[in-house]
Amino acid sequence: MDFEKNWDRVMSDPDMLKVELAESVLKQHNIVSHVVNNSNSAIPSIGQVELFTRKEDAEEARKVLKKAEMI
Repeated sequence: MDFEKNWDRVMSDPDMLKVELAESVLKQHNIVSHVVNNSNSAIPSIGQVELFTRKEDAEEARKVLKKAEMI
């Protein structure tokens, strides 16, 4: 799958709002990202929401998120 080869997970959290906020922070820094919701639809508190960036942006994305105290 191309997604797995070209994208790297930079964040995982059960709180969808937190992950979407992190995605917004990355967008402000012109870093393309994608949210994958792996939560259980019957019980949303079970499971993780993951934030991915392109592999070449992953290191910078982690730096940005650490500076913003998101991870």
